[in-house]
Amino acid sequence: MDPSTPDDQKPLNPGDEGPADAPGVGEDLCPACLGAGSVGGVACALCGGTGKVLQGIGGG
Repeated sequence: MDPSTPDDQKPLNPGDEGPADAPGVGEDLCPACLGAGSVGGVACALCGGTGKVLQGIGGG
């Protein structure tokens, strides 16, 4: 994907809870690969190999 693509048009990975520009969403380490981006030498399916997921923050 082109790095100049706006965040609201980038596809979400399976582990993402919302788009990067959504209020109440923040970046966190992927719980499946612990931020490594791969599991057993294969790109992590949950984060798409980035090592990061978008998680909901705050709340109450």
